[in-house]
Amino acid sequence: MKRPLVAGVGTALFVGVAAMLIMITPVATQEPGPRFSAWGTATPLGAPFTSLGQQQGCPFIAKDDLNLYFRARVHPASNPSGWTWDIFVSHREAEDAPWGTPVNLGSKVNTDTSNELCSFLTIDGHWLYFVSNRPGGYGGSDIWLAHRKDKDDPTGWETPMNLGPVVNTSAGETGPSIFEDEASGEKIMYFTRSYPDWTAKIWQVRLLDNDNPSDPSEVAGLNSAGNINMHSFVRRKDGLEVIFISDRGNMDWWYDLYTSTRPTTASPWSTPVRLGTQVDPADPLADEARPSLSWDGTTLYFWSDRNNASYWLHLYKTTRTKITGKK
Repeated sequence: MKRPLVAGVGTALFVGVAAMLIMITPVATQEPGPRFSAWGTATPLGAPFTSLGQQQGCPFIAKDDLNLYFRARVHPASNPSGWTWDIFVSHREAEDAPWGTPVNLGSKVNTDTSNELCSFLTIDGHWLYFVSNRPGGYGGSDIWLAHRKDKDDPTGWETPMNLGPVVNTSAGETGPSIFEDEASGEKIMYFTRSYPDWTAKIWQVRLLDNDNPSDPSEVAGLNSAGNINMHSFVRRKDGLEVIFISDRGNMDWWYDLYTSTRPTTASPWSTPVRLGTQVDPADPLADEARPSLSWDGTTLYFWSDRNNASYWLHLYKTTRTKITGKK
């Protein structure tokens, strides 16, 4: 039997999701995006993130490249001997400055009795999408969203709302990621839906408003039958590259990072390929998951349980450079 993707959650929350496909109307067309060098060797972020313990995951880098959201396993105040997942954010003053002490997003977003994870902040900094198995959902893990008036206040979130039954089902949803086309104003949310047979598929839905999704559909080209395919992250600046995780081609059901590209947002995705051993070592006993690309596409954050025997989850990053000049 395949083991759950997130070690340590237990029966409280299964974060599995996404696999076959159909594509909805794309957001816009545009010229092919920039070329990049190969990814460099991935390195752990370490402190101050590890100051919260040995379990961190679901990194998300905001557009400003100065705020990194992630989840960490903590002891809830109401049950000091127990564990739950909370969402935190770390701020830095500049791109070359050290990350600051992580701040818990507060009791409106995080709860003592449920798990909160897989966060995504909109371009304007006012809306947070995240995953929770708190009461009031449709079964398993659901996608929720919260609003704040002051985008510089890390704990100023209002009471979250469930994204509703158009997206959320009893199957369990996770991994929200939004591509916002600044030219057309359209928003496409990618997310993962899990199934009882331990498979998962990547879906997409057009957001008519932040809390008003249209009919979702499976994403053509990214899913593989009989596998877990999940946590897709489209490069938000142009929408021409996606990185996601899958256990395809892996007899031990461990998760690797895959990438696919398209020349325009109206084009189909290319055949996914594994990201490469510099980022994703050929280790049959390690997971790499929940990728998040910086706005300019030069830095990739993800989590991995590599290099340890206890399946501790740590945050990693890798970088690449833009290639200038004509092909």
